[in-house]
Amino acid sequence: MQALAGALRTVDEASLRALLHPDVILIIDSGGALPSASSPIEGDTAAASALAALLTPDTSISLAAINGAPGLIFTRGDVVVTAVTAEMTSTGLSSVWVVCNPTKLEHWNRR
Repeated sequence: MQALAGALRTVDEASLRALLHPDVILIIDSGGALPSASSPIEGDTAAASALAALLTPDTSISLAAINGAPGLIFTRGDVVVTAVTAEMTSTGLSSVWVVCNPTKLEHWNRR
């Protein structure tokens, strides 16, 4: 996840593709909050582009435990806007799950 965070921080799509399995499946759950694909995104090129599109210049990326597994959270200001988890195989990240659904992120933003 550290390598993924580094590639995301620099928005380097070539580095992102290198971390992803060629047949990666990317699922984005935005709860309708983002104009993201409603179906899985397949392939390293499309997945790298979709991941890079989630970032804005004011996005911070941090390592975090998500449901007991290594993951990443994206914050803007003091608000968590995205949580990312992934399944790793010997040939790269084979599945990546992205949650941008504000309802599902509420527990991250309680004060």
